[in-house]
Amino acid sequence: MNSVANNLLKSVNPGRAAWLRSSSARSGKRHLRKLVLGIETSCDDTGAAVVDDAGNVLGEALHCQKEVHLQAGGIIPVVAQQLHRENIEGVVKEALSVSGVSVRDLAAIATTVKPGLALSLEVGLEYSLNLVSRYQKPFIPIHHMEAHALTVRLTHHVDFPFLVLLLSGGHCILAVAQGVSDFLLLGQTIDIAPGDMLDKVRLGSMDLSRS
Repeated sequence: MNSVANNLLKSVNPGRAAWLRSSSARSGKRHLRKLVLGIETSCDDTGAAVVDDAGNVLGEALHCQKEVHLQAGGIIPVVAQQLHRENIEGVVKEALSVSGVSVRDLAAIATTVKPGLALSLEVGLEYSLNLVSRYQKPFIPIHHMEAHALTVRLTHHVDFPFLVLLLSGGHCILAVAQGVSDFLLLGQTIDIAPGDMLDKVRLGSMDLSRS
């Protein structure tokens, strides 16, 4: 994450996220459904979704940059950043509209802060923190590889602990998910991830075919 994004993140009061985690545990009060807006801009897709505290996705929206980057032969960070900037507001508004809620109805805003392309992460973080400041909402920073690991719990009943293997363009991680934000790292690649390797093989093949 670059210095701009780091400075933005430092401006958030960490006590707000702690309040969100603890408030649902208060006894003697009728449970009210809490809604969280999630925003993702870690690489080349701009995504947003509204999820309730039971794990139900009320609405989501996605803008994919795939066609643009295919023409360039790979993801160019500054291009990805500009496309995020052009589309993030529309994506968030669509997710809220499909969900039938407004920002004022939200209990918190969660956003990917690492790992990922620094320029892309900056767009989502800056947009999110503007909403947090404007509407005085708690902010939840998200580690997007941990989020990948926990996604299965949205669709299946999986108890902690469980073993998870994460394979992506930039990561290869074997870990035990012991709880939300509690992971035991068993191993990871020491050089490049499978996605990196496949990209290099593809580019190498293209160079050989031209020679």
